[in-house]
Amino acid sequence: MKKYVCEVCGYVYDPAIGDVEHNIPAGTDFNDLPESWTCPPCGADKHAFSELKTHDTALDEKFICEVCGYVYDPAVGDVEHGIPVGTAFNDLPESWTCPPCGADRHAFKKFEY
Repeated sequence: MKKYVCEVCGYVYDPAIGDVEHNIPAGTDFNDLPESWTCPPCGADKHAFSELKTHDTALDEKFICEVCGYVYDPAVGDVEHGIPVGTAFNDLPESWTCPPCGADRHAFKKFEY
């Protein structure tokens, strides 16, 4: 299934994960999300999303927040919070926190597919 990126904040909707925070189960295709669904970090509607293009496999190491399910993807970064595209998780500043829930970096673990 295809992933979609929010053009406002860089959040990536991954159907393999779903949206735990909003009771969207894993396996839910982006096109099957309810029209009322909004981007978890910034609240943008579905129209703000575009299909995520294939990216450099060197940036595939993702980390998931064990508190809320947010996935940090280096291919997207966290531009809304000053983290540029291509920033590896291990290169994030110690002060960086999870965009949706505010958990610190220690709440993240490597995301296994």
